[in-house]
Amino acid sequence: MSLKIRRAAVLGAGVMGAQIAAHLAAAGVSTHLLDLASKDPPTDKNQARLLGKDFRSARAVLAVQNLKQLKPSPLYDADSLPKIIPGNFDDDLSVLASCDWIIEVVVERLDIKQGIHTKIAEYARPDVPVTTNTSGISLVNMVSHLPEEYQSRFFGTHFFNPPRYLHLVEMIPHPKTDRKLFDSLSQWIEERLGKGIVEAKDTVNFIANRVGIFASQIVFKHMKELGLNIETVDKLTGPLIGRSKSATFRTADVVGLDTFAAVARNTFDKAPDDPFREVFAMPPWVVQLIESGSLGQKTADVGCYKKTKDAQGKTAILAYRPDQQSYESQHPNTFPWEELTDKERDPVQRVRKILEHQDPGAQFIWRITRDLLLYASHLAPTIAGGEIRLIDQALRWGFNWDLGPFELWQALGVDAVMARIQKDEAKLPSWVKPGINFYDITPQTPEWLALGGPTKAFDSVKGQLVPVKTPPWAFRLPPFENRQDPRRVDSNKGASLLDLGDGVGCLVFHTKMNAIDFDIINMMKTAVTKASQHFDGLVIGNEGPAFSAGANLKMILESIRNQKWGDINQLIAEFQGVLQMVKFAPFPTVSTPFNLVLGGGCEVALHTTYRVAAGETYAGLVEIGVGLVPAGGGTKELALRAYQLAGFGEKADPMAFLQRAFLLIGMAKTSGSAQEAVSMGLFPQTTDVCLSTKHTLAQAKRKVLSLSRDGYTPKIPAHGIKVVGDPGIQTFKLALYNMVEGQQISPYDAVVGEKVATILCGGEIDGGSVVDEQWFLELERRTFLELCQQPKTAERIEYMLKNGKPLRN
Repeated sequence: MSLKIRRAAVLGAGVMGAQIAAHLAAAGVSTHLLDLASKDPPTDKNQARLLGKDFRSARAVLAVQNLKQLKPSPLYDADSLPKIIPGNFDDDLSVLASCDWIIEVVVERLDIKQGIHTKIAEYARPDVPVTTNTSGISLVNMVSHLPEEYQSRFFGTHFFNPPRYLHLVEMIPHPKTDRKLFDSLSQWIEERLGKGIVEAKDTVNFIANRVGIFASQIVFKHMKELGLNIETVDKLTGPLIGRSKSATFRTADVVGLDTFAAVARNTFDKAPDDPFREVFAMPPWVVQLIESGSLGQKTADVGCYKKTKDAQGKTAILAYRPDQQSYESQHPNTFPWEELTDKERDPVQRVRKILEHQDPGAQFIWRITRDLLLYASHLAPTIAGGEIRLIDQALRWGFNWDLGPFELWQALGVDAVMARIQKDEAKLPSWVKPGINFYDITPQTPEWLALGGPTKAFDSVKGQLVPVKTPPWAFRLPPFENRQDPRRVDSNKGASLLDLGDGVGCLVFHTKMNAIDFDIINMMKTAVTKASQHFDGLVIGNEGPAFSAGANLKMILESIRNQKWGDINQLIAEFQGVLQMVKFAPFPTVSTPFNLVLGGGCEVALHTTYRVAAGETYAGLVEIGVGLVPAGGGTKELALRAYQLAGFGEKADPMAFLQRAFLLIGMAKTSGSAQEAVSMGLFPQTTDVCLSTKHTLAQAKRKVLSLSRDGYTPKIPAHGIKVVGDPGIQTFKLALYNMVEGQQISPYDAVVGEKVATILCGGEIDGGSVVDEQWFLELERRTFLELCQQPKTAERIEYMLKNGKPLRN
């Protein structure tokens, strides 16, 4: 990748511009955030103190400050904030000459965008990309007044809000865009910012918003015809059918009804030939809400819903009734198929079961599905150049759908759905013919899941399936045991050992939530043994919703109920043993933590030589929440690190470092990102952060090869550790007593906390006693067994399994 971006500028410090700047800063890019200049110092004393002599850049300075308040947080780590440099258009445009990428994110008005690009052209170097984050304004019109040289490096980079969390970036070329520059920036955004790239045509609202807003707008028509209320529609258009939890009207409130309407109006005004143009006209009741200032979340939570207090002072969420023009208590409809769908995890199967019924809810879901499929198929040649996969990716990545429209269509059965559409006398485009397959593999089938997607996708312009390009960094890991995988070296039900090539093996978990069980432990043993014989190193990398959510609590609870203490002892002893094998292996090991990395999953990551962690990593040793302690070596690892850090100082007291370790475990702290996992002291410094989850495996493979090539020296078990012993335990006990008295923790929290402190301090022995690494493991195992025999621990585990949150008994 030849393009190097070390400094960037974001022009426009609104919520979107500031968050894009934050994302660039997280990727290590120094970013100038510029906006309109303020003429006078603020009258507010607090603002005046904050801004000081920088008052002319107030908009940008305050936007950076606001990043700290936004929820969900746009910041991977507050340490990246200094990389955002506030400025203003009047005084600071000269900084553009030093920037490697310039992004325009000003208000969605053509004249304003034209004016700002005229200014950019005066300062920007002739070799750097200049892009716009417009969500629908024509790129041709935006820069038609500027020289061809400028137009050749101008194109669209449409991020989705919030940019940290939504995977999609639509890349839109201008007719005169330099293709090499376009491709280079696309690759950089994909690798360094962790985004999924969809190349869109320069059409109204591009791909995701064009189809996604249609999916929201068509709801108005059918809810009115079927007499459904707002909360029922949200019940029907959320996770039930594989879409985001905020569904339709909650999403509109979050985005803002005015913004929501503006995007729809953009299609209505600028796409007169749209086959469903009338759908984009807002119903009168939404217009009335907007005119009255009821825009949703940004207007005191009054929009489609209204947040208020009931007679007892509890928060109540009321729903708008268009016919009555008032807010009423929510009363979502119930439907006869709900018992069938409540326990069904597969969204395709849920939709299939619903569509077998004829009640108003089932009719509604059929109608919005039918119209979505019609709309996407009619527009595919225009907005996506015929590449139907781009539409599916755009909806999944930009709107958080489980499946795109064509994926859902094929999963439900193309011909069966087509016949039902034709029965409704709806007209499909000519390219959709009986027997057609949109993909060479049917979505959601075991083969699709095993391969990680299709190898071919239909092109409606070419009229045939075309190969899906697989980049060299894309390793499709099996979500279950797949004996047909040519990379397979060994496997069982819980995990597989694969050959990634170039002398690197890969251990993959594939239990539910990648929870640790005996199958995984046994395959870890096999992996270390076979890697010693056949590989230069080992990667531990998983796929799915979690790297690993920890130990299999259901299995532990069952052993507790049956008082099978030997089984629990065996599980802990074997888990500790295999992680020690990983830690002291004669070859380098690299893990790729991402998403949930909890309990035993975190302990796996802590024992590898190195970590290549995805930016979105929520890691923690959280066992105290179920009345247990980290016993796979997690407490031991934090203790060893604390004593090692103290050893660097002359007669330094280890207690300061042990206190940090105690807080991490005792408060069940979970990182908000991989960067935070390092800064909070959970992950060691031997951790690289990669914002792209899809690139971590390739990076981990390179790290293994690099460590091996440089002459990897295996670690040896720690020994000669001078522990604080009983005096340290007493210090922790006093702190826990005060926390119980202050009602900060429950008495049983204190019991478990004392057990954590005992392990960290090296046990109830004299201060200054010398122990080794195995000593800590024995303390962990004995303590874990003791706690398993406590009724309150069993209560906590049972509650967590049932409710998904901790019990503070």
